[in-house]
Amino acid sequence: MPKSEAVFPANRQDLYEKYGYSAAVRSGDLLFVSGQVGSRPDGSPEPDFETQVRLAFANLEATLAAGGCTLADIVDLTSFHTDPEKQFGVYRTVKREKFPKAPYPNATAVGVNWLAGFDFEIKVIARIPSASVSRRNPPAMWDMASLGWSHISVAEPGRLAFLSGQIASTPGSEGVPEDLAGQAKLATASLAAALKELKASAQDIVMLRVYVVNATMETFGQAIGPLRELVGDAMPSITTIGVQALYKPEIKVEIEMVVRLP
Repeated sequence: MPKSEAVFPANRQDLYEKYGYSAAVRSGDLLFVSGQVGSRPDGSPEPDFETQVRLAFANLEATLAAGGCTLADIVDLTSFHTDPEKQFGVYRTVKREKFPKAPYPNATAVGVNWLAGFDFEIKVIARIPSASVSRRNPPAMWDMASLGWSHISVAEPGRLAFLSGQIASTPGSEGVPEDLAGQAKLATASLAAALKELKASAQDIVMLRVYVVNATMETFGQAIGPLRELVGDAMPSITTIGVQALYKPEIKVEIEMVVRLP
């Protein structure tokens, strides 16, 4: 079994020393990058938001380069925002500069209450260039490519498929159910469509991550109900996270999934 290896960019930030973590860890054919923020060399936040986002991407690119990767090698991307409604315009502008054309990485955006003094953070998983990655946007799932992202990224070798966070959206539909249970049902239907596209089953699900806005035990139960029907007697790992906001104000639940291909 290959050993994990810590990776740091050339100009190692004080932040890593101060809090005792690695910029990234290389394991096998994958590079797992810690959340990157718009920090200046001393680790303090950049006050201007657009500059902070650009600096976060610059820190991300430096860390990827230290691991022998580029933005094109990203298979899974998660962004965290302290005020999604106000910040998304700037984020999208910078993101389109960094990912100007298909194939796009899959992505999940999460609204949060606290980022240690920062307003934006981005974390990724990348494949080492000796491996390969393919992108998929199945027609049975809503049009994510028009926003510059992919629903599914498959990393080879290892045969792992990383899914973007799925929400209550279907092809050709703009409105979403007002109730959380109804939204969870549609999001889970997209997960089922992805499994079909990958010729996989619930037994092949490795990990589920469920984000619920203003979560309580009751709302988590509503979100997980449709998932129980999908997974049946399979027992994938699952993480449930309460968040401030998601992609749009009306979205109440988002679900990520990792699948190993048969």
